Amino acid sequence: MRLVVFGLILFCVAPALALGEYDVLVEKYADPFAIEVSSMRPIESLPIDNPNDGIDWIKVPLPKPCVNGIGKETFVMVRRGTENNLLVFFEGGGACADYATCKPLLCTNFETCKPFLGIGSVVALESKFWFLSIYYRGGIFDVKNPKNPFRNWTILFIPYNTGDLHMGNRVVKYYDDDGNSKTIYHVGYVNAIVALRYIAQKDWDRVVVAGSSAGGYGTLLHAYRAWEIFGKPIIAINDAGPGIMPSARSNFQTDEVMKRWGTLQNFPEGAIQYFEGRDPIYALEFGLTQCNECLYALFEDQKDLVIGTIFSGYSPSEYRDRLLRVTSEIHVKFSDRFCRFMPLEYQHTMLTGGLLYPLQKDRFYNEEIDGYKVYQWVNEALRGNCLDLIE
Repeated sequence: MRLVVFGLILFCVAPALALGEYDVLVEKYADPFAIEVSSMRPIESLPIDNPNDGIDWIKVPLPKPCVNGIGKETFVMVRRGTENNLLVFFEGGGACADYATCKPLLCTNFETCKPFLGIGSVVALESKFWFLSIYYRGGIFDVKNPKNPFRNWTILFIPYNTGDLHMGNRVVKYYDDDGNSKTIYHVGYVNAIVALRYIAQKDWDRVVVAGSSAGGYGTLLHAYRAWEIFGKPIIAINDAGPGIMPSARSNFQTDEVMKRWGTLQNFPEGAIQYFEGRDPIYALEFGLTQCNECLYALFEDQKDLVIGTIFSGYSPSEYRDRLLRVTSEIHVKFSDRFCRFMPLEYQHTMLTGGLLYPLQKDRFYNEEIDGYKVYQWVNEALRGNCLDLIE
């Protein structure tokens, strides 16, 4: 499946075209802090999962008005562990911001699967529990592996089905050149905050917020929100969602897509000045300044073809130069609390095994820099030792 998705995304590489026309239907969809979560199934009522037979996910529906990208009911998945520690994971899967790009690779709805010719740039706008519960078994979800730092932790899995990097709070109607339209609910921020508030009803000893690709981008905002909601220091692990400003060749210009998704209204007061007109990753400086006990760890391949070339429009060498320059500036300011694990590779993601897993070895347990494999590097971060490893 990962190889199919990778091949489809590579097929999309073409000269960038301007994003299509749109109308905003709902400027601000909902206040997620006002949505009642008491109706959701209590964590204590969930069965404890035995790691020896692999991960067993439990579906927990999100309350209304939480919806997926096509306006239907959505959910989170929970795996209850034996330790009083929590891992929150934001799923990835591309992004979309117009009629053509909001065609999901995993089509479940006739209208959103148009245009019939061409390929969109988002994996799903409607998540299926049966698929996710089978698909996510590698990396941090391989709980049978005794090397897994999260083997006995409770895991909250937040599916990605809104096309907005888990940051949106807006309903938009997109049009093609012939006047056809589709309505997309870019409400990932609403779903994420409700999920965090739900799981925060229990007092956890430790909280880690992680995400891959689009989910990694989501941690740029939600690591801070998690610190607010849980009321304790957060360790964030961003896997291949580096928040680098796209080149002028990219469709996905930061200001434009944030406007379509209604993103800026969801950032805390004071944060926007850190990244306005700059690379979105600078938002971390706000969070790390506010929480002096929080730690932020970034995985990223230095020549990542998916993020760097396909979505951001850079050549591999151009992307590497900007990635290292921008992240080095942040590391200098927060050297003990912002660290990187950056192989000199063209691949994409590591936390869940890597984009090509299981067709290649699980990168979480095999990728190595300076004698540290990824899982070992994560163990160091959990001890408060933020190792900066650049191949």
